[in-house]
Amino acid sequence: MVKPLLITSLLLTLLGLMLPVNAQRTGPGCGPTDGWCQPGMGGQSPYGRICTRDRAGRLSMRTGPGSNYRKITEIPNGANVALAEGKYGDDGIYWWVANYNGMRGWIRADYVCGDPQ
Repeated sequence: MVKPLLITSLLLTLLGLMLPVNAQRTGPGCGPTDGWCQPGMGGQSPYGRICTRDRAGRLSMRTGPGSNYRKITEIPNGANVALAEGKYGDDGIYWWVANYNGMRGWIRADYVCGDPQ
C-alpha cells in the first residue's frame, strides 16, 4: 500500500517540475479576463515564481517599494509567492506586495516569472 503511494507522489512531483518556468498559477476568479483580483472581491491573489539569475539565488523582500527600504527576508529562487498589489518605486522599477511564508513585503517584479503586471 505504501509503495503505490510513494510512486504516485513521485510522479506528481516530476510532473510539477516539468511545468514551464514562466508558468503563472492563479486562484479561482483570477483568470486573464477577470481584471485585478482584490482580497474580498471573490478571488484569490495571482501567484508568481521567484526567478533569479543564479540557481541558488535569493530575492530580498523589503518593507517598501525600493532597494532603499529595510530587508525583511530573502526568498529563494524557485519559490512561489502570492502577489497582492504593485506600483512603481522611486527607482523606476515595478514592485509587488507579496506574501511568502506568512510574511508580507515588497519584491521586484523583474524577478517574478509569470509576472501578471
